[in-house]
Amino acid sequence: MTGVGHVSEIFMSKSLAAFTDRLYGEWLPSFCNARHRTCSVEGFKRESIRKLTDYDAEWFLRAVDSGIVSQENGFFLAPRSKAKEQIFWHGSKAKEPRPITLWVEPVITIGALAVLHFTYGWPIEELGAQSETWAFDLVGYSGEAEYLACEVKKHHEEVSALLSFMDIYSPQQPAVVEPTNAKERNAYRKVVGIRRTWPKIFWALGPGGDGKVYQIQRERDTHRFRLAHTDTAALKYENTRQAAASDA
Repeated sequence: MTGVGHVSEIFMSKSLAAFTDRLYGEWLPSFCNARHRTCSVEGFKRESIRKLTDYDAEWFLRAVDSGIVSQENGFFLAPRSKAKEQIFWHGSKAKEPRPITLWVEPVITIGALAVLHFTYGWPIEELGAQSETWAFDLVGYSGEAEYLACEVKKHHEEVSALLSFMDIYSPQQPAVVEPTNAKERNAYRKVVGIRRTWPKIFWALGPGGDGKVYQIQRERDTHRFRLAHTDTAALKYENTRQAAASDA
């Protein structure tokens, strides 16, 4: 693979190579050339692509090429998304050219939409990035209800920390004041997000498809609940129909 700014490691996988070519050929120019945006392609930090796994690059490409998401000005949108996802992050305007890096979490999120569609049978029109309450990165809907809530983290350690803190706060009554520690606060807000819409399934997803799936088991009509670890088969769309029938 050749070209100015391209990652040229000889051991780059086929999916990462294709992702990189598309990034430089389509998405990065679209992002940089959008109206009112003050950045240039030359500012992109190519080393930031190394943080992306082959798995996530492949599924992101499938999401784009299958039409699960549309792209405009470097932003990606799924049918039920509550917000557009951008895969680039730009730094200080004081630097020339303005630094731009790949934002890994949205890439994983968009790829996860394709995983849900192709592997677990979800219709495209029932999937979206960002929840109604902005608590989660990805949502799978059953009618108007949020059935599946997914939170994406860029590191495995972040997934573990999230789940550890959620296990602390989910069986408790709502706190009067949010935790001051940033990681605890983030996890607490996921607990609050679950309490607002009561999805059936929670998916904590990290890079490379590494994640854990949980059934949300509410304690009667209280705000307390527990995350019951379950198999990835719980992600199947057919389960939404069974859940809807049991709730009727």
